[in-house]
Amino acid sequence: MSETSPHVARLREAVGAVERLLEDYARSRSRGIGRPDRPAPADLGAPVDGSALDALAKWFSLSTFEVAVIALAAGFETSPDMANLCALAQGDPAAPYPTTLLALAVFADLEGASQARFAPTATLRHWHLITLDQPDHISRLQTRFGLPDAMLSFLVGEPVVDAALAEMIRPLELGPQLPADTALARRLARTLRTAGEGAALHLAAEPSRRALGIVAGAAAALRTTPFVLPLASLTAEIVRDGFFRLWQRDRLALGGALIVSFEEAPGEVQLTMLARLIGELSGPLFLVGTGGQSIAVRAPGAVIRVSLPREDPGEVADHLAPRLGQSVSPDLREITTRFRLPLPTLESCAAVARATAEEAGEPAPAEATQAAFLRLLRDQVREAMGGLADPITVRMTLEDLVVPTAARTVLDQVIARQRNRSKVMEEWGFATSGGGPQGMSVLFAGPSGTGKTMAAEALAHALSLDLYRVDLSRIVDKYIGETEKRLSALFDAAESTDAILLFDEADVLFGRRTEVRDSHDHYANLEVGYLLQRIEAFRGIAILTTNLANAIDEAFARRFAFSLHFEFPSVDERRRIWRGAFPAAAPVAGLDWDRLARLTLTGGQIRVVSLNAAMLAANEADAISMRHVARALESEYAKQRRRVPPAELADWPT
Repeated sequence: MSETSPHVARLREAVGAVERLLEDYARSRSRGIGRPDRPAPADLGAPVDGSALDALAKWFSLSTFEVAVIALAAGFETSPDMANLCALAQGDPAAPYPTTLLALAVFADLEGASQARFAPTATLRHWHLITLDQPDHISRLQTRFGLPDAMLSFLVGEPVVDAALAEMIRPLELGPQLPADTALARRLARTLRTAGEGAALHLAAEPSRRALGIVAGAAAALRTTPFVLPLASLTAEIVRDGFFRLWQRDRLALGGALIVSFEEAPGEVQLTMLARLIGELSGPLFLVGTGGQSIAVRAPGAVIRVSLPREDPGEVADHLAPRLGQSVSPDLREITTRFRLPLPTLESCAAVARATAEEAGEPAPAEATQAAFLRLLRDQVREAMGGLADPITVRMTLEDLVVPTAARTVLDQVIARQRNRSKVMEEWGFATSGGGPQGMSVLFAGPSGTGKTMAAEALAHALSLDLYRVDLSRIVDKYIGETEKRLSALFDAAESTDAILLFDEADVLFGRRTEVRDSHDHYANLEVGYLLQRIEAFRGIAILTTNLANAIDEAFARRFAFSLHFEFPSVDERRRIWRGAFPAAAPVAGLDWDRLARLTLTGGQIRVVSLNAAMLAANEADAISMRHVARALESEYAKQRRRVPPAELADWPT
């Protein structure tokens, strides 16, 4: 607290005037002559521009009597003489504190003096400018009063949020913003200013750091301090405890603007609370949340609904390039297009990536920094998934993939749709003309080992996207609602990047719908519907695999954008798979590709046999031969608890 601040100087002046009134009253009382013979000060001192006490008097139209009551309560907390003066003026050493009777006696000649000023609905108590402590055995005239902590802090020039509000309302700091978001914040401020008192601005978006940062910027543009309140904290009990009045008081003291955030559409009780907020509070009011179309219908004032545009990846790249110590490149723009993480997170990752590359002393710092940056962003996404999905190292390419021509045609269509989605849906207008969902779901069906996972890898490689395998055993839960919560968490994390989600063996979740016999059957169907809904809105690609195509309900199967059936490979396809299974650097001797192709193995089995044969040959320091393949083949069949058919090894070279 500054000793020379106008707030402290003005408060001291008012407290000093009150002390003189108490001294005069105590002196006259001791002489038995009744009231002091000198007139009471009319204004308790000359107003000081910008002082908290005078601002309070102006905001709440306080009478001189009410200002004196507040000064008396403040003096009890700040002046070492006030307690003794209160006891002397009351003629009771056991009452060294302000009471309503004392104030009415000492300030009787001040403008507005009346016992009614202490009524619950009167200004002093209605707006929580003072507190009353009235035990059951004490009369109202003998009630002790004081100042709330937040009021005292304000009067000395250090305003704070009342303790009753502090657990719900927190100040919102302005973070880094892109130029477009800064411009949007200014437009929102102008819109709210033009709408006038009683209007609220609703930014229809999830309360992300970006959305909250934009409305915080709008509040700052209105020269107010932003505070955020989660709507879930606003209960009927809190409202009964005077929440609205406390905030209104502290809002004036802090120059605050209230931002109410909600992640789900408000319920009936919350709509009632919002309507009261809009109708009763003055000052800027912002709403940030999805849904809530009915708010405007219930609100007594205007509710201006504004959507949140997407971030421009080019602006993000321009913003991050200096932090990465490089110029904007097509690769950086591609990264910022793929990873839609909060700007502070991107900035932190950029700073760490640059420091890491510089410490390593790489010969090509720009490339090294960008590679480190990409790794950090992938780590952010993986951690956000909370163990519900694991990254898959992409090794397979489209050139390596051996599938029938029809399957390759479908994969090419998936790639074309993903690459051209923005152009078709946004530039060409299909998103707003019934063009269907922007998300892409693909069904891969076929026996185990026929290349479903490798096809997913090839897609990820062709599109330069990350691939995550979703472990459905960690997601599907027997408790009602838990599966949906985990799916929500998974997609919320995956939304930050154009990743490919691979739901392996999805028939666990996508089996034929059961007849609804109880609530559990009904909710299981709802979970599948919720998953499809999230997939359709997902900007990445969701691939669902099943070993049994008939296990997928037809009603669900129709909702996939593409469906690809993987058949058992033909002899020609098996020959190509065998040839591709041995890298160019691997030493081979006498491998008969035609004979190997006649083996009735899937592509997955061929790769396992090839690797095991190579291990056997390496152990013998020999080249890989048909003999090693034969031994590996026996091991593969043994895993399935069966023997190699004699016809498979007839006339087998040794």
